[in-house]
Amino acid sequence: MSRPTALALPAFLLLGVLATGCSDKEEPGSELSPRVLYGFDGCDDLLDYTKGQAKGLIDQYGNLYGYDYSQGWFGEDAAGGDGLSGSGGSTGGVDDGGDGEPAPGDGNGGDDGGKDYSGTNVQEAGVDEPDVVKTDGERILAFARGQLHFVDVSGASPTLRGSLNLGADLYEAQIFMHEDRALLLVRTWPYYYDYEGAPQPEGLDLQQYFGPDYWAGITRLIEVDISNPEAMKIVSNLHITGELVSARMVDGVARVVVRSAPTGIHLKEPYEFFDYQAFEQGGGSEGLYEHMWQIALAQSKVFNKSAIDASTIENWLPRYVREDLSQGQGEITSGVLLACDDVMHTGVYSGLSTLGVLTVDLNSHLAPTGGVGVFSEGETVYASKENLYVATTPWNPADWNPEAAPEDQGRTTYVHKFDIKDRTRANYVASGEVRGWLLSQWAMSEFGGDLRVASTDSLGWDQTTSESFVSVLRQDGDELQQIGQVGGLGKTEQIQGVRFIGDKGYVVTFRQTDPLYTVDVSDPTKPVVAGELKIPGFSAYLHPVGEDLILGVGRDGTEDGQILGMQLSLFDVSDDAAPKQLHKVAIGEDWGWSEALFDHKAFLWWGKTQLAMIPLEWGSYDENDNYLWEQGALGFRVDKEEGIVQIGEIQHPDPVVEDCWDEYYGCGWSPMLRRSIVIGEQVFTLSDVGIKASALADLSDAHWVEFPQN
Repeated sequence: MSRPTALALPAFLLLGVLATGCSDKEEPGSELSPRVLYGFDGCDDLLDYTKGQAKGLIDQYGNLYGYDYSQGWFGEDAAGGDGLSGSGGSTGGVDDGGDGEPAPGDGNGGDDGGKDYSGTNVQEAGVDEPDVVKTDGERILAFARGQLHFVDVSGASPTLRGSLNLGADLYEAQIFMHEDRALLLVRTWPYYYDYEGAPQPEGLDLQQYFGPDYWAGITRLIEVDISNPEAMKIVSNLHITGELVSARMVDGVARVVVRSAPTGIHLKEPYEFFDYQAFEQGGGSEGLYEHMWQIALAQSKVFNKSAIDASTIENWLPRYVREDLSQGQGEITSGVLLACDDVMHTGVYSGLSTLGVLTVDLNSHLAPTGGVGVFSEGETVYASKENLYVATTPWNPADWNPEAAPEDQGRTTYVHKFDIKDRTRANYVASGEVRGWLLSQWAMSEFGGDLRVASTDSLGWDQTTSESFVSVLRQDGDELQQIGQVGGLGKTEQIQGVRFIGDKGYVVTFRQTDPLYTVDVSDPTKPVVAGELKIPGFSAYLHPVGEDLILGVGRDGTEDGQILGMQLSLFDVSDDAAPKQLHKVAIGEDWGWSEALFDHKAFLWWGKTQLAMIPLEWGSYDENDNYLWEQGALGFRVDKEEGIVQIGEIQHPDPVVEDCWDEYYGCGWSPMLRRSIVIGEQVFTLSDVGIKASALADLSDAHWVEFPQN
């Protein structure tokens, strides 16, 4: 029988922890609270829950994905997603806010006599977020094309000191750096280790541990000793069945969020039982098809429920393989990541994937010594220095049921709060709920002990009923009580950008024009929409660039809602009731694009010189009408009076490709610039090819460091 979990959670925590309840064990037949996490009385109880939920889906749909097979193979997607998790998953086999924040990116080092430098553009000061590049003002760690590169920037010119091949065909990795250790977070797949020509981790065959039929995602954590940059080495690896969602680090303690789907349960589709020969011999009529399909559907249900009955804990919980290389020769251990009594489920069905957050201590070489999980999705993670919040939006059948009552057709997001001041564990504190769903981590912000949440809701998929809200939640015992809310923002529209700064909120919605709303939350019990500005286009990312000034990164548009190219907009929000757009500048051509539109870490603001930089890709035509595709990083000086003025552009040299096989088109490619960081009087830009140092004053070239090819 399910039981509410205790408050204290182990150090190797899994994000499902998010909504742990703390009341006494519920009586049989009692109604479960959707905001509470309930534990299990051992593995048998856990299997009863997972098997019961899974067989219920098989009975209702014939599969675990919510597809309605009752009318045939091409049935409707009843769930609008995955019945396992509500939005993704398979049985076949990265968020922000501010507590009166200083403008992030103005520099977080150098006051002790070293060079001043910018760090990762994070939401909360002191809460680090993983990225493809990290620096402490003396060292730059950068990931590019499967290698970790160490660039020494302590001298007059940057020097590549070493590069470490990570041992697999990896295309993306995110880095935390703490003292002489780096923690790399990698999304990978087991076939990378078998791919012909790919680097092979010595002595490791993941499919030996996860099964030959496991082809789903793997999260790989890599601990690297960077104390000797010429000989960086991997100290430990931890491979987990599941997808990396997000991560945060506070004072050297990392919380890593992983979502793991059930694996290894071999289910069959109705078509595998359909007797096509008998169908053709019977004349192939529509009526015969419907009759025979129902027979095949019934047979598949019997088979699949039998397969579910035969499943074990290994099928439902994430598994791991750990390599401890700290003593030289690797020591490999493997198993199930979580103990059954450390796993929970929500009071309302939220999927059969296990969501987890690992508390990672680099001193233990990634040892999986314990953990807590929950059967739930979990889309949005936000952390202040003291608390971690996780937002989940459960699977809601009313979304695809047009006959559902209006009051049942909206969405509800549950928010769970954890105290993370203890470096060894996270303690569940309270849970609450808000109407609608959240755009991103920026939709949450802690201020004065309260949590502000921006959300959008609609009746089912009817966008004409859409509107947005700003709600304030305050802890009262083990509940996050809603103490204030204002709605009516952007009716028929959805939130495209949001930022909380001090006791103000700024919300951008969009459908045809871009309403920028200013929300006064100085009285958290009575938040009010103080002002509104309607302009074409929209801002996807908002960044404070001075007192009462906000810079928006987004897209230009026409009055009728047509989206044009990239633009920067400078807003004056000194008067809450009348926000103004002071300046805007188009960037690139109509088809320009920037990673900063969806990843704030690609944006740089250096307040000391009023410099804003974004990476950009854009198309254009030369004087001979030849189409050109260009990539670079553009720098702008932002001033309230003078406007937004481009001061320079940085581009990296095209890589030299040996043994080019295509003489007509060539084999070169233009490197995409990913990040910009400031160290001293230089701007360093990163691409897969290398790192360029440019003068901070005008972005003129200074030094080029080329990365070695694999």
